[in-house]
Amino acid sequence: MKTVINLKTLISFLLLTLVVIGVSKAQTNELVVMDSQYAQKQDVLNRLPSNSHFLEINGEDNPWKTIREYVQQNSSIQTIHLFVNATYNAFELGGITYDGQQVEQEFEFSMLEGLYQGTNFQLLVYDCNLGSNPEGLALLKQISERSYFNIGVPTNCSSVLDGSLDFDHTTMNQPIHSSILK
Repeated sequence: MKTVINLKTLISFLLLTLVVIGVSKAQTNELVVMDSQYAQKQDVLNRLPSNSHFLEINGEDNPWKTIREYVQQNSSIQTIHLFVNATYNAFELGGITYDGQQVEQEFEFSMLEGLYQGTNFQLLVYDCNLGSNPEGLALLKQISERSYFNIGVPTNCSSVLDGSLDFDHTTMNQPIHSSILK
Protein backbone atom coordinates (compact mmCIF):
# COMPACT_ATOMS: atom_id res chain seq x y z
CA MET A 1 0.00 0.00 0.00
CA LYS A 2 2.79 2.38 0.92
CA THR A 3 4.55 1.62 -2.40
CA VAL A 4 1.39 2.45 -4.38
CA ILE A 5 1.02 5.81 -2.60
CA ASN A 6 4.69 6.64 -3.16
CA LEU A 7 4.37 5.69 -6.83
CA LYS A 8 1.28 7.91 -7.25
CA THR A 9 3.09 10.77 -5.51
CA LEU A 10 6.12 10.32 -7.75
CA ILE A 11 4.00 10.26 -10.91
CA SER A 12 2.07 13.36 -9.79
CA PHE A 13 5.34 15.17 -9.06
CA LEU A 14 6.77 14.25 -12.47
CA LEU A 15 3.63 15.40 -14.29
CA LEU A 16 3.62 18.69 -12.39
CA THR A 17 7.31 19.20 -13.22
CA LEU A 18 6.64 18.58 -16.92
CA VAL A 19 3.77 21.07 -16.91
CA VAL A 20 5.92 23.74 -15.23
CA ILE A 21 8.75 23.17 -17.72
CA GLY A 22 6.32 23.32 -20.64
CA VAL A 23 4.79 26.59 -19.46
CA SER A 24 8.18 28.20 -18.88
CA LYS A 25 9.38 27.18 -22.34
CA ALA A 26 6.19 28.55 -23.92
CA GLN A 27 6.94 32.01 -22.54
CA THR A 28 8.82 34.02 -25.09
CA ASN A 29 11.52 36.59 -24.42
CA GLU A 30 10.60 38.61 -27.51
CA LEU A 31 8.15 41.48 -27.88
CA VAL A 32 6.75 42.70 -31.18
CA VAL A 33 5.98 46.44 -31.16
CA MET A 34 4.10 47.89 -34.11
CA ASP A 35 2.86 51.36 -34.91
CA SER A 36 -0.90 51.25 -35.52
CA GLN A 37 -0.38 53.00 -38.87
CA TYR A 38 2.32 50.60 -40.07
CA ALA A 39 1.89 50.09 -43.83
CA GLN A 40 2.50 46.32 -43.82
CA LYS A 41 0.64 45.65 -40.58
CA GLN A 42 -1.58 42.78 -41.73
CA ASP A 43 1.23 41.03 -43.62
CA VAL A 44 3.41 41.10 -40.50
CA LEU A 45 0.60 39.94 -38.20
CA ASN A 46 -0.04 36.97 -40.50
CA ARG A 47 3.61 35.90 -40.19
CA LEU A 48 4.14 36.22 -36.44
CA PRO A 49 4.45 33.10 -34.29
CA SER A 50 1.27 32.41 -32.34
CA ASN A 51 2.94 32.78 -28.92
CA SER A 52 4.39 36.25 -29.66
CA HIS A 53 4.01 39.11 -27.20
CA PHE A 54 2.43 41.88 -29.28
CA LEU A 55 2.07 45.57 -28.45
CA GLU A 56 0.37 48.01 -30.82
CA ILE A 57 1.27 51.68 -30.35
CA ASN A 58 -1.64 53.97 -31.23
CA GLY A 59 -0.66 57.38 -29.90
CA GLU A 60 -2.80 57.46 -26.76
CA ASP A 61 0.29 57.74 -24.55
CA ASN A 62 4.01 58.25 -24.99
CA PRO A 63 5.11 55.25 -27.11
CA TRP A 64 8.34 54.65 -25.20
CA LYS A 65 6.52 54.85 -21.86
CA THR A 66 4.06 52.23 -23.12
CA ILE A 67 6.96 49.98 -24.18
CA ARG A 68 8.78 50.52 -20.86
CA GLU A 69 5.70 49.67 -18.80
CA TYR A 70 5.06 46.52 -20.85
CA VAL A 71 8.66 45.34 -20.43
CA GLN A 72 8.52 46.05 -16.68
CA GLN A 73 5.44 43.83 -16.39
CA ASN A 74 6.98 41.08 -18.56
CA SER A 75 10.50 40.76 -17.20
CA SER A 76 11.43 37.83 -19.46
CA ILE A 77 11.54 40.11 -22.52
CA GLN A 78 15.03 40.64 -23.92
CA THR A 79 14.41 41.46 -27.59
CA ILE A 80 12.02 44.04 -29.03
CA HIS A 81 11.07 43.76 -32.72
CA LEU A 82 9.99 47.23 -33.90
CA PHE A 83 7.80 47.68 -37.01
CA VAL A 84 7.43 51.35 -38.00
CA ASN A 85 7.08 53.46 -41.13
CA ALA A 86 10.39 55.21 -41.78
CA THR A 87 12.30 57.48 -44.12
CA TYR A 88 16.05 57.69 -44.55
CA ASN A 89 16.52 59.60 -41.24
CA ALA A 90 13.30 59.33 -39.20
CA PHE A 91 10.52 56.95 -38.20
CA GLU A 92 7.00 57.33 -36.87
CA LEU A 93 5.78 55.71 -33.69
CA GLY A 94 2.51 56.54 -31.97
CA GLY A 95 1.90 59.61 -34.11
CA ILE A 96 5.33 61.10 -33.28
CA THR A 97 8.02 61.45 -35.92
CA TYR A 98 11.38 60.58 -34.39
CA ASP A 99 14.26 62.39 -36.05
CA GLY A 100 17.49 63.53 -34.38
CA GLN A 101 15.85 66.52 -32.70
CA GLN A 102 12.86 64.54 -31.38
CA VAL A 103 15.15 61.80 -30.04
CA GLU A 104 17.08 64.46 -28.06
CA GLN A 105 13.81 65.73 -26.56
CA GLU A 106 12.39 62.27 -25.71
CA PHE A 107 12.72 61.98 -21.93
CA GLU A 108 11.43 58.39 -21.86
CA PHE A 109 14.70 57.09 -23.31
CA SER A 110 16.41 57.81 -19.99
CA MET A 111 13.59 55.95 -18.24
CA LEU A 112 14.24 52.94 -20.50
CA GLU A 113 17.85 53.06 -19.40
CA GLY A 114 16.51 52.35 -15.91
CA LEU A 115 15.43 48.87 -17.05
CA TYR A 116 19.08 47.97 -17.65
CA GLN A 117 20.05 45.06 -15.39
CA GLY A 118 23.46 44.11 -16.77
CA THR A 119 22.26 42.94 -20.17
CA ASN A 120 21.19 45.43 -22.80
CA PHE A 121 17.85 44.93 -24.49
CA GLN A 122 18.01 44.26 -28.20
CA LEU A 123 15.88 46.51 -30.40
CA LEU A 124 15.58 45.12 -33.91
CA VAL A 125 14.15 47.74 -36.28
CA TYR A 126 12.37 46.27 -39.30
CA ASP A 127 12.97 48.86 -41.99
CA CYS A 128 15.05 48.92 -45.16
CA ASN A 129 15.52 52.74 -45.23
CA LEU A 130 17.15 53.56 -41.88
CA GLY A 131 19.97 51.04 -42.16
CA SER A 132 20.90 51.87 -45.73
CA ASN A 133 22.31 55.36 -45.13
CA PRO A 134 24.51 57.26 -42.65
CA GLU A 135 21.70 59.54 -41.38
CA GLY A 136 19.49 56.60 -40.43
CA LEU A 137 22.35 54.78 -38.73
CA ALA A 138 23.25 57.97 -36.82
CA LEU A 139 19.65 58.23 -35.59
CA LEU A 140 19.70 54.63 -34.34
CA LYS A 141 23.05 55.16 -32.64
CA GLN A 142 21.63 58.26 -30.93
CA ILE A 143 18.68 56.22 -29.62
CA SER A 144 21.04 53.47 -28.46
CA GLU A 145 23.18 55.91 -26.50
CA ARG A 146 20.16 57.38 -24.73
CA SER A 147 18.29 54.14 -23.97
CA TYR A 148 20.94 51.41 -23.44
CA PHE A 149 19.38 49.43 -26.30
CA ASN A 150 21.56 47.39 -28.61
CA ILE A 151 19.97 48.28 -31.94
CA GLY A 152 20.04 46.14 -35.05
CA VAL A 153 18.68 47.09 -38.46
CA PRO A 154 18.93 45.51 -41.92
CA THR A 155 21.58 47.38 -43.91
CA ASN A 156 20.84 45.78 -47.26
CA CYS A 157 17.27 44.66 -47.88
CA SER A 158 14.37 45.20 -50.21
CA SER A 159 11.56 43.94 -47.95
CA VAL A 160 11.21 43.42 -44.21
CA LEU A 161 8.98 40.45 -44.99
CA ASP A 162 11.99 38.55 -46.30
CA GLY A 163 12.59 35.80 -43.74
CA SER A 164 16.34 35.99 -44.27
CA LEU A 165 16.81 39.57 -43.05
CA ASP A 166 20.33 40.22 -41.86
CA PHE A 167 20.49 42.65 -38.92
CA ASP A 168 23.59 44.72 -38.41
CA HIS A 169 24.60 47.89 -36.61
CA THR A 170 27.62 49.17 -34.77
CA THR A 171 25.72 49.51 -31.48
CA MET A 172 25.23 45.75 -31.24
CA ASN A 173 27.64 44.00 -28.91
CA GLN A 174 25.60 40.85 -28.49
CA PRO A 175 24.55 38.12 -30.91
CA ILE A 176 21.72 39.29 -33.15
CA HIS A 177 18.58 37.19 -33.22
CA SER A 178 17.07 36.31 -36.56
CA SER A 179 13.84 37.75 -37.89
CA ILE A 180 10.76 36.86 -35.89
CA LEU A 181 8.71 36.48 -39.08
CA LYS A 182 7.92 33.02 -40.37
